[in-house]
Amino acid sequence: MRRLLSFGCVLALSLALPPLSAQDKAEDNPAVRKLNRDIPRHKDFLSRIEQSKGAGDVVFLGDSITHGWEGQPKAWQEHFGAFNPVNLGIGGDQTGHVLWRITDGKELENLKPKAAVIMIGTNNTGGHTAEQIAGGIKAIVEELKRQKPGIKVLVLGVFPRGNPGDAERTVEQIAEAVKPINEELKKEKPDVKLLNAAVRQLGQSRGTIPAAKLNKKIADINAIIAKLDDGKTVFYKDIGKEFLDPSGGLSGDIMPDYLHLSGKGYDLWGKAIKGDVEKMLK
Repeated sequence: MRRLLSFGCVLALSLALPPLSAQDKAEDNPAVRKLNRDIPRHKDFLSRIEQSKGAGDVVFLGDSITHGWEGQPKAWQEHFGAFNPVNLGIGGDQTGHVLWRITDGKELENLKPKAAVIMIGTNNTGGHTAEQIAGGIKAIVEELKRQKPGIKVLVLGVFPRGNPGDAERTVEQIAEAVKPINEELKKEKPDVKLLNAAVRQLGQSRGTIPAAKLNKKIADINAIIAKLDDGKTVFYKDIGKEFLDPSGGLSGDIMPDYLHLSGKGYDLWGKAIKGDVEKMLK
């Protein structure tokens, strides 16, 4: 009777507890596994940090989109120069690479930042679920807080992206693009070289990916990581709408390859979070 009672208690307890899925276990999440990033750019970070004696009030952690700020020095200085920023973006990084860099790679060891801006996860979308990617981002935030207890963190929603093959041109865009071809064809002896150049240019003309054809996993990731915001030391902000047109489409003028930002895109990014960074540093 006693054995039956004990079994009944165990059974009741097991039914009361929600089952743990693989997603709930960090060690089972591939987006949380550290990925070695001991490459020249990482080593350059360590060298720069050493030379500056750890100067830097706000660190930007991310992939090629963050890395790309280095190609926009005017906008970087205009929006963040006053905050003594440090760019720790590396092209191709997934969440696991960033985790390795701030742990085994010791990129934060000699820094004393007051704030961090994180924009990571787009490179995970091809192989990981939204839940796994969100778990990887959460792990980065937790590691930042563990190493730098007083730090404030701005987690940015993963930026919108899409397949270039889904970009559509308006009638006006097409008419404008074929104008040079039509003008040349009107001539008695059209210049074949100019025509070929115009045709190539036509193929490179940028369109807009409709909202319905943008990567849907992005919204799922952002819905989860939005919950990281505690209103005290971790803040979430989705600035994706800044890059979209009134219909929710993604223009090639903002992201030429529908993933990486143009100069105009970086300016929009800077304007969208400058005030947030300033608040974190007060």
